[in-house]
Amino acid sequence: MTQKIIRNSNPYWINEKHDFITSFLKHPRIIHAELSTNNDEYDVVVIGTGLSGVSCVYWLRKLYPVERFPRILLLEKNVHPCSGASGRNGGFICPSYDYLADYVEDFGYENGCQWVEFQHENIRSIAQAVKENNIDCEINLTRGNVALARTQKELENIVKSYEFIKDYLEKHSNTKMSLDNLELWDHEKCQEMLHSDKFIGGLFMRESGTVWVAKLVYGLLKYCLEQPGIDLITNGKVIRIENSKNIILENGRVIIAHHAIVHATNAYSVEYMDFVRDKIIPTRGQCSRSKPIETIFWPFGLSANEGGEYYHQSPIDGRITFGGCRWRSPDTEHNNQNDSEINDLIQEEHERFFSLWHPGIATQNCTVEIEQEWTGIMAFTIDDLPLIGPLPGDNKQFLLCGYNGDGMPNAFLCAKAVARMIANDDPYKEGEEKNTITFLK
Repeated sequence: MTQKIIRNSNPYWINEKHDFITSFLKHPRIIHAELSTNNDEYDVVVIGTGLSGVSCVYWLRKLYPVERFPRILLLEKNVHPCSGASGRNGGFICPSYDYLADYVEDFGYENGCQWVEFQHENIRSIAQAVKENNIDCEINLTRGNVALARTQKELENIVKSYEFIKDYLEKHSNTKMSLDNLELWDHEKCQEMLHSDKFIGGLFMRESGTVWVAKLVYGLLKYCLEQPGIDLITNGKVIRIENSKNIILENGRVIIAHHAIVHATNAYSVEYMDFVRDKIIPTRGQCSRSKPIETIFWPFGLSANEGGEYYHQSPIDGRITFGGCRWRSPDTEHNNQNDSEINDLIQEEHERFFSLWHPGIATQNCTVEIEQEWTGIMAFTIDDLPLIGPLPGDNKQFLLCGYNGDGMPNAFLCAKAVARMIANDDPYKEGEEKNTITFLK
C-alpha cells in the first residue's frame, strides 16, 4: 500500500523570513501568553488580529480619545499576528460589481446596489488609511480586475450586474461610484487582452487591484501599538467566554473585558462560541504562486467561473498568484479548518488551469510552474451575509466575522461600524452626511 504524501501549506504572504514580520515581532508591546499566567483587565478586548480585529482597534483610537477606552487588548491565538485568512488569501481588493445581479436577487435592488457602493467606499477608505499612515503594502487600485464569462449564463449575469449599476447611478446622482469605472468586454476584446479564446465576455473594473494584506494589517497594527494603552497578546488561544466579561485562555489565564469583547475571529469563532456554530461554515480556500515568468501577460487581475478562480501576475517578476477550484473537492472544502495542508485534487486543477484556459501562454514558450502553495480558512454563513454587530441580547459582545470569502471589500468599514457601536454611536450617520454608504442596515 502506498503511503499518502501530505503536502504542507506554506503561505507566501506571512512567511516568517519576511523582514516586516521578523522586525515587528521584537515590539516591546507584544506579550506572549505562555510566558505569564497573570490575569489582566482591559476596557475592550478584540479577539483576532487579522484585518477585522486590527481595524477595529485602529478605529477605536482614531475616532475616540484615549480617555474613552484607556486600555485595549488585541488577542491572537498563534505565535504572530495575521496568521489566519488575512495572511493566507489571494491578494485581491475589488468591489463585487460582478456579483450585483446575485445581490439584487437575494437581498433586493436597493440593498444589493448599496452593498456594492459600501464596498466601493471600503476600498477607498483602505487606500486613504494606507496613505495617511505611510503603510508599505504594495496596494495598487489602478491596475483593475476583470470578471470573465465562459458560458452564456455567466455573461448574462455580468451584463445584468452592469445594467443594475447603470440604473442605480442614474437614480442616485450623489453617489461616488462612476460608470466610467466599468467596461463590458465582448469575445473579441477578451481574445485581444487575455491570450485566450476561451472567454466570451467580461466586466472590467478599473478602480480595483491588489494588496499585500498582511503588510496592510501589520502597518495598521504598528499604528495601534504606538498609541497609549494598547497591548497585543500572542499564543493566547481562547477556549470560552464567561459572563460576557471573562475571557478564558487555554493556559488558564483570565482576561477581563469591562466594556466590550469583539469576536473578530472569522471561522475560528465556531471553536469557542455556541451562537455561531449553526451560522458559520468554515471553508478552506487554496492558493498557489508560480515561479518567475519573463512575460507579463495581464497587467490586471482576473476572475472566472463566477469568482471560483482568481489570479493576478506580479508586475515585478511575473509570478502568478492563483486561487480557487474548491469545486474539485467532493465537499468543496466546507467544514474544513485545517490550513496546514493542501488538497491534492485542487492542486491538480491549479497545475492544469493555464494550459486549459490560456493556451496562448504556451505559444510564447512560457509555462506556469507552481513554486509555493497554501490554504486558508474562510467563514461562510448560512444566509450569505456577514455577522456584524452585537450578540442578540448582549450589548457587551460584538461579532465581526463571516465575510463569505469577501473580507477585503467589506472588513475595514465593518470594523469602523463596530467601533462606533462599542461607543454607542450611530454607525450610519457618517455615510448619510457624506452622501455615501459607510454601513448597511
